[in-house]
Amino acid sequence: MPSKHWILAAIAGVSSMAGAAQADQHKPAQQARHAYIVQLTDAPLASYTGGVAGLAPTLVQGRRLDTGSEAARRYTAYLEERQRAVLALVAKAPVQYRYTVTLNGFAAMLTPDEVARLRASPDVAQVSLSTIEYTHSDGGNDNGRQQATPREQR
Repeated sequence: MPSKHWILAAIAGVSSMAGAAQADQHKPAQQARHAYIVQLTDAPLASYTGGVAGLAPTLVQGRRLDTGSEAARRYTAYLEERQRAVLALVAKAPVQYRYTVTLNGFAAMLTPDEVARLRASPDVAQVSLSTIEYTHSDGGNDNGRQQATPREQR
């Protein structure tokens, strides 16, 4: 026959597991993560025209952007360094994408608390909830072209 101590320990273990399960069920909705696009204040590579000490402009008026040039590589490294500094504010946030050429920023899964922290940073220009947008015809003037059903983006 099992001892009373063993039975009490088993009951305590089951009760603590039930309490943990209940705590997970009642986890505040504010801790749920959602996809956001975070835009930083520094200009992206494609529109950088100078202004950062020690870095030359990467875009020459009327010429194509050479993303492989030394100036472009140096400015991209600068943007990545600035992104790392901002990401340190939300160290536990899973980063989905990083952008440097046409947008300086990143996409990440954020909680509301993390969103508030980023919005308070002087290095952040904008924090936007990520959405999937589709273009489609209203059935009017589409010149007989058939519209494909939009597929979910990845």
